[in-house]
Amino acid sequence: MKEYEMISDTCKMLWMEGYELKDEDVYTQVSAYVFNDDGEMLVVKNEGENTWTIPGGHPEPGETKLESLEREMMEEACIVLKDINYLGAVNVIEPGKDYYQLRYTAHVGELKPFVQEMEISERAWVKPENLKQYITWADGISFKAQVESAVNFWNKKHE
Repeated sequence: MKEYEMISDTCKMLWMEGYELKDEDVYTQVSAYVFNDDGEMLVVKNEGENTWTIPGGHPEPGETKLESLEREMMEEACIVLKDINYLGAVNVIEPGKDYYQLRYTAHVGELKPFVQEMEISERAWVKPENLKQYITWADGISFKAQVESAVNFWNKKHE
């Protein structure tokens, strides 16, 4: 049995590679580890918080998971995805809440000129081993496991 990572005194999470949501499961976020032809990952900068993260966001009512993902990628990074693959889910448990954040991997299909329309002020391509220079929680157990899953998937597809 895997152990949950404590994010705060009241929040814990667990990376569940390949986890398939059950009907009763609630998901609140979709995100993707997007790769370019050089094997670099896309990161975006949250202007208000002045932090970097992987792109993604919350589903809108009536959207499918993939529709949410594609919309968020366009809104945050001005990018069209191809070769989208589901990686798994992060189970997040907070007081009175138990939900999932879905993770995908994809290849850049079309990189459009960056236009800041939402909270994202920049996008950048980073080698996976350099993520910790951008993302403050890159050494976290859950995040490292997600990145490892994404890189392994990418490498298998491009051997």
